[in-house]
Amino acid sequence: MAVVLWILMFMGLVLIHELGHFISAKRKWVKVLEFGICIPPKVCTLRKDKSGTEYTLNLIPLGGFVRLKWEDPKDEADFNAKDSFIKAKIGRKILILISGVGMNIILARVIFTAIFTMGTQPISVLPENALTSTQNSYLMPTVNFLWKQGFISGDLISTPAKIESVSSDFLGQKMGLMSGDTVISINNEPVDVRNIGSVLKKNIDKDIALLFTRDNKKVLTKAHCPADNCILWLTFKAENLNLKPIKFPFFKAMRVGAKEIKAQTVLTFSALGTLGGDLLSFNKNRIKTSLNRLTWPAWAIKFGESLLNAWGWKLYLAFAGMISLALAIFNILPIPALDGGRLLGVLIQWIGKLKPEKYFNIEGYINLVFFVLLMALWIYILLKDLVHYRAIKIPFF
Repeated sequence: MAVVLWILMFMGLVLIHELGHFISAKRKWVKVLEFGICIPPKVCTLRKDKSGTEYTLNLIPLGGFVRLKWEDPKDEADFNAKDSFIKAKIGRKILILISGVGMNIILARVIFTAIFTMGTQPISVLPENALTSTQNSYLMPTVNFLWKQGFISGDLISTPAKIESVSSDFLGQKMGLMSGDTVISINNEPVDVRNIGSVLKKNIDKDIALLFTRDNKKVLTKAHCPADNCILWLTFKAENLNLKPIKFPFFKAMRVGAKEIKAQTVLTFSALGTLGGDLLSFNKNRIKTSLNRLTWPAWAIKFGESLLNAWGWKLYLAFAGMISLALAIFNILPIPALDGGRLLGVLIQWIGKLKPEKYFNIEGYINLVFFVLLMALWIYILLKDLVHYRAIKIPFF
């Protein structure tokens, strides 16, 4: 059921994205040749409207697509027709290309507004020095942020640091910490959910002795806390924080939803910046570590399943909003085969006044190469996830 629910959610988010392109193209007088549900090969044509747009059902359940009139320079009749994308004014082209991203952002805003109006719990609660960019997030807040906003009642200092999850390939996992463990002290200094980050900060570039409990037994583990990444990368169980529901009146929930989009965007770009820096560092260990951290489908299914079991459909809906925003951010990156890459191509062709027949023929090959590379990366992450999260034995992984 978790797999089916994830596929339905992901398909819905991608179809919403493609619907943005579809509506913009229709309104800006660019002919839509096909609106496809799922990815080819084609199963059947559902209908054909008066403008000639085919609505098709395809085999692979990974979202959908929109095919505009322009995509083959060899077909001169379509490529140079008045209602082709290539003949549209630059403003209309930009609007059509960014409208999919816009739809995903709008959907995320609607979802965040709805859950903050109904009342929700955070998806994860982070220690203070985990990620500074998330301090204004209500879905992934720090403990002190919740405390200052009045969503934690009781004595914060006495709240134990019971772990909800441990990120792979970071210090917490290397020290043997697991979900359900409770951290008691670091270098003999008692810690709780509020001060664990600051205590760890005191021990940057030092050896640390961390005491925790597991199954009512005390366990001591030691490691060096590196100067460049002295972070355990743990999240804590929100249920141990005596949290009040995060709830606002409707119009304030709209404003909070917008702030949540900003916070999640900063977080995502921070992660992308770290990933890009590692991959371009030409340092073998950094590149290997970054590739090992990449995760997506199996992790998302497992994480979504845990949210449903622990908190119900509202937090799963919040998770869908975060995925919708992540899709928007990923698609706007200036990478060929993505919306951002196609937008960059349109701007280059317009600014350079290049002949569209020649330019878009070259761009077609570039997009194909990057599409294959992105699919290869997708398959790599999927296989790695299956090994890591589902314990499926696959050769070489």
